[in-house]
Amino acid sequence: MTLPEHPGLKHWLDKGWRAAGGGEHPLDIVTGQRLRETTVLVLLGPKNRFGARYFQIFLLGDQGLVSEQPVVIGLYSSGPYPSYNWVEIISLAEHVTLASSKKGEGRMLDIRQTGLDRELLKRIADLIPPGGHMMIEYDSPQQRETARCLELGIPPAATPLGYMLYSIGCGAGFRNWYFAEGGSEGPRKLQGYKPLNEEHARTRARDLAMALLEYLNRPLEPGHADVEEPARQRALEILSSIDINQSDLQQAIQRAIASHRKEVEDGKEAHRRRRGSEAGH
Repeated sequence: MTLPEHPGLKHWLDKGWRAAGGGEHPLDIVTGQRLRETTVLVLLGPKNRFGARYFQIFLLGDQGLVSEQPVVIGLYSSGPYPSYNWVEIISLAEHVTLASSKKGEGRMLDIRQTGLDRELLKRIADLIPPGGHMMIEYDSPQQRETARCLELGIPPAATPLGYMLYSIGCGAGFRNWYFAEGGSEGPRKLQGYKPLNEEHARTRARDLAMALLEYLNRPLEPGHADVEEPARQRALEILSSIDINQSDLQQAIQRAIASHRKEVEDGKEAHRRRRGSEAGH
């Protein structure tokens, strides 16, 4: 693909980074793809000391517009064994500015609110072989909700990043890297695994369902409703999507969903009564 002239891209190209393409790297498949009204551009950089390659993803708009910031900065590793195949998302932008090389031209693109982050990470996750994993940092301010959830003991899958990992196929188990071992692992990150096969997927889905049901059965943490209530909603959405051939567990899931619906309806009814009472005074 022909790259537009833009000082941001030139900066990295002058440093030895190159545009993906030519079939030499798995991310070559992603570069050039349309992502709604934009086109994906992957730049490949040097390898780290473990052999994983740095990459950045920019978005290209019409008429030479280029995202002034990368949407994703990460590391891509591949190898002969499942544990060798992973992607680490070092940075995930909430929004970027699409601009041309001319000053004063450009527009803001909200990556998180539009769901473009999930769509883009799904395309990357699809490149990871079975048994591999994806890691996403949660040390940055924009990932504070995930950090709070994990601090409260909420299951990883019910956190914002965990739910995203689950939704893109990396939900067959989680690992919370909540400290840097020896200082070499970088910021805190949440790791989600891809299943090895269908049997492994079924086993891990059953384990996940039991963990989420246990979470839903415990009382809310006082003073943390702003985090707990969305987490419980994510847990219920995951439970609704899980297909489990185990009658007692399936019944427990249906009871949890029905209980939540009743709580929602009771809350709405209480709200209507309060408004009616206030209107009568």
